[in-house]
Amino acid sequence: MSLQLFLLNPLIRWQVKRRFRKNPDVQLLRPIMEQMEPRMAKLPADIALEELNLGGVPAERLSAPGSRDDAAFLYIHGGGFVAGSPRTHRPLTRRLATDIGVPVYAVDYRLAPEHCFPAGLDDCVAAYRALLERGIAARSILAGGDSAGGNLTLALALRLKAEGLPLPAALICLSPATDMTGSGASRHSNAEADAMFVPEMMDSLMPVYCPGVEERDPYVSPLFGDLAGFPPTLFQVGDREMLRDDSVRMADAIKAAGGEATLEIWPKVWHVWQLNADMLPEAREAITHIVRFARQHLD
Repeated sequence: MSLQLFLLNPLIRWQVKRRFRKNPDVQLLRPIMEQMEPRMAKLPADIALEELNLGGVPAERLSAPGSRDDAAFLYIHGGGFVAGSPRTHRPLTRRLATDIGVPVYAVDYRLAPEHCFPAGLDDCVAAYRALLERGIAARSILAGGDSAGGNLTLALALRLKAEGLPLPAALICLSPATDMTGSGASRHSNAEADAMFVPEMMDSLMPVYCPGVEERDPYVSPLFGDLAGFPPTLFQVGDREMLRDDSVRMADAIKAAGGEATLEIWPKVWHVWQLNADMLPEAREAITHIVRFARQHLD
């Protein structure tokens, strides 16, 4: 464990978990992430930023010098389906654009509670279709996201499959929520160890994101979907996260359906630690693993 991880862990717990103990409502994520945005949105001078429209959905395209124009990484940000934006995730997306060497298209999908399920998922499908219409082959597209964005990444693959569209070359899921029933053991066994969240916050999600929807609906809980024919999928998750078993069980389910899943469980890190790559060696190392996986599977 790096010194940075040792020092930042209690700070993250104090900044985030302390607030959720007082108010265990997923909608608290919105003011927390809005406070983060000005700091997170800064970009290096060599990263080109283009704000664009993908199938009617706002998005931003980040590219580094020498990027391939015939490939893309469709990135879906996290934030509990109620918060976040492409700007809050630039510390990660700009590194992916640079290190993988393809443009990252970060989609600004509609958020709950103003826009409940399936609005956000519909936006992700529209954005993916738009990449295909731009002439980018599915075998040259990566799709990925963190937390709620990881959920939407998996749900996107299920929707594409159901609609007969070609699937991406690979999926990359960082601490995804895959089971809205909360039946994974880590949801409770890691309740205290998790540096950010409390179980009651998870319980507040369904009424806000998808009121009236069955918890086992595969577009809400991809764990219960038909995973046959899924693209190779990388999961990264922390061993202390309440969502740990969402990745473990999803990886097992993809393998059971005949697919390829790579599961990485990282010690002592917090939820979506990859966003802290500017400070954290473990985050930079995790991104190195993502880049290796992405390059291996891109056409």
